[in-house]
Amino acid sequence: MRLAPEIVAAMQQLALEQRRLLGPRAPWHVGDVAWGVRQHEGRENEWKIRLWVEDGRVVAWSWLKQNGRDRLEHDVHPEYLHLLDEILDEPAAHVAFAYEDDAGRRAALARHGFTEPGDTMHYLVRDLAEPPATAPPPDGFRCRTVNADDIAERVSIHRAVWSRPGTPSRFTESSYAQVRVEWPYRESLDCVIEAPDGRFAAYCMCWADDENSVGEFEPVGVREEFRRLGLGAAVCTFALQRLHQEGIRQAIVNCASPPACALYESLGFRMHASLVGYSRAR
Repeated sequence: MRLAPEIVAAMQQLALEQRRLLGPRAPWHVGDVAWGVRQHEGRENEWKIRLWVEDGRVVAWSWLKQNGRDRLEHDVHPEYLHLLDEILDEPAAHVAFAYEDDAGRRAALARHGFTEPGDTMHYLVRDLAEPPATAPPPDGFRCRTVNADDIAERVSIHRAVWSRPGTPSRFTESSYAQVRVEWPYRESLDCVIEAPDGRFAAYCMCWADDENSVGEFEPVGVREEFRRLGLGAAVCTFALQRLHQEGIRQAIVNCASPPACALYESLGFRMHASLVGYSRAR
């Protein structure tokens, strides 16, 4: 069953407010929510989403993903941090998240047994006040954005990048169609590099928060056979250019691996926070 649009909208509204209040420290971008809920079409029965509402507006939400890893993600307005214990009181959760330098939230996690640090995601930001410099692709490759005729190839590159041995990507043309109709998706920010043979060699999906003038990269990838040609830098600088052309003045991205983080830092992003998954005994 497709997640109700009003739930997605409520989660995104809190993300917008958090971005206005917290700037780069906001844990979610509206694009995170759209991508997270719509790329996983058909998995809604694996989720448990709760909303906390005060005076008609959502002030917190939690999202338990019961897919074998049992990750509890959440967002809570800074004036309602007293809700953290209620949010974390989720028996089925095995992993929950906090910024590494957020002592208060880490203490709340510890009260509920989430004490063992695990996977880390780094948060990066860069200014876009001026048009960014570009890194052109090699001869024969071209940067462009997608259109409705590109759906099959756009899905193909995502699956090629994110499939692992024994764990194929579950991204399909149907789930991509769900992403494409979700706000704030725009074809004009769905960036690709087309190889001489017509395949997509690299891609960078961008999401624009026009209210806060912040754009996000999520996700980014290069086909394995086209790596080490500078295509990651080329598609990302093209994406930064597209964001600037659409009025966005700050860009953000998250990364987990040292090579990915090094790429973004070479493009002018700076790391400002690290989000850690803390686990507890089952």
